[in-house]
Amino acid sequence: MKTRIILAAIAAAALSACGGGSDSGAPSATPAASTTKLSGTAAVGAALANATVQAKCASGSGTATTAADGTFVINIADAKRPCVLSVTTVDGVTLHSVVEAGTSTSAVANITPLTELVTASLAGGNTKDFFESFDATAQSKLNADGLNGAIQAVKLILTGTVDLTGVDPLKDTLVAAHGSTPGNALDQRLDTLGDALASSKTSIADLSDAVATNKGSTDGIKTLLNPASATCASYRSGKYQKVDLTANTIQRFTVDAVALNRTNDATSASEHFDANATEACRFGNNDARLLVSKSGIGLERRAGAASLLIPEQTIPMSELAGDWVAMSFERETNPGNYGSGLIQFTVDAAGKFTKAADCGLSGCGQPWPASDLPAFSANASGGFDLTDTTGTARAFGFKGVDGQLAIVIVHADGFMVARHPVARALPAVGFTNAYWDAALNPTGGTDITTFSNTVIAVAPATSTYTRQRSDGRIDTWQDNRPSVGLRYRPEVLPVNGLPGAAESIGMSLSNTGLTVSINVNPTNPFYSISIDRP
Repeated sequence: MKTRIILAAIAAAALSACGGGSDSGAPSATPAASTTKLSGTAAVGAALANATVQAKCASGSGTATTAADGTFVINIADAKRPCVLSVTTVDGVTLHSVVEAGTSTSAVANITPLTELVTASLAGGNTKDFFESFDATAQSKLNADGLNGAIQAVKLILTGTVDLTGVDPLKDTLVAAHGSTPGNALDQRLDTLGDALASSKTSIADLSDAVATNKGSTDGIKTLLNPASATCASYRSGKYQKVDLTANTIQRFTVDAVALNRTNDATSASEHFDANATEACRFGNNDARLLVSKSGIGLERRAGAASLLIPEQTIPMSELAGDWVAMSFERETNPGNYGSGLIQFTVDAAGKFTKAADCGLSGCGQPWPASDLPAFSANASGGFDLTDTTGTARAFGFKGVDGQLAIVIVHADGFMVARHPVARALPAVGFTNAYWDAALNPTGGTDITTFSNTVIAVAPATSTYTRQRSDGRIDTWQDNRPSVGLRYRPEVLPVNGLPGAAESIGMSLSNTGLTVSINVNPTNPFYSISIDRP
């Protein structure tokens, strides 16, 4: 009993000390708010002066205005990291930067074109969307490992353009050029990147999008930074493989896109292509015409025969793995006429075909026998060999800035173009594209015409859209038929003096600016390669 009384007294005293029920005790203490300081320099080579910097953290946000030297400090009460930052240049370009998760109340985050690329690599998507949403998914990417991986990816992409050895573009001291003050070594690297972007006619926004979407090998991005032609931003200097589609010859060229010269690496013979006075990305004349797509792949016609000029890229064998759909133009005998074909196949990580079948509008037929399945192997002169029991073909991979891969395969009796199947999305009403259309006939000759199309109707319920061509012809296409990634057009009959169109199946090569189409009716064989005009 005595023990209970003592315990009760102690409890009562404790309540009194805490102010429980008493109006005479001292008020409870409120923990002091902590402040997180984010600082850095905003620059594009020259300092970004008097620019508004915004910061969003997992919890808390703030803004600051840069000083004349581009420096800024943002103090955010009760902030919780990670954070993402943005600034807009005088040209209206928005750049981003990041601060990884952590408990330190101070962090450095420069904001430059280099940090924009690091942010893009981390985001794996559009950096503006990453900043605007900055949800739990975005925040989860901002750890030390993720940040280091993104920095290393950007260093690899910029190899040969900007030397970032030993450089942390986010946290290293950045002194930006302003007034009479020159920039430091990090600032000079921004100048180097700026010069490369200017000479290649590539915007930092385009490069950022390419970094965000491109996974695996980086050659598809590196070509964006080569010097470009004055009349065609997508025609850039570098190594090219010229693949003659019906002549089965491969030539390697070194292209100087600024001077519009190219040199055959084997013979040292040089050739000049003049720019067309009225059409951008068209070079040469009617007898030797070169048409360059937005990805840099060119179609060349000479003496009636077509070739593809493919920027040279080193594609790892492992990236060939997966399902493919291909459109071919081949002949059974030599000499003989060409006919079109639709093929689906699957490749493993070692480059071996594991299955394949010839297909049509109603589906695919019997699988090829295992003994007929070919295999890819690396070719020391670039690209791949594709070998089966009948011989060896050459193959060249090309990865667009969106990371999607296409393959051109050429052999003595024809060629095929293949890509991984990706579902098509319907275009919007009013979408217009201008293009050159190179139509290969059964003898391998090529006719080139110039048109544009405008989408005039879309029907999501049937996955169809209707276009009107510049000459008045109207046709309707159905997406993802006969299989994912393809499109189908029924025959269009001539009407009121307008031309008709053959029943056909088409395949766009992702973000290359190229579309290939083949006939459905075997009595009217053709192979069309359309190149989007700028």
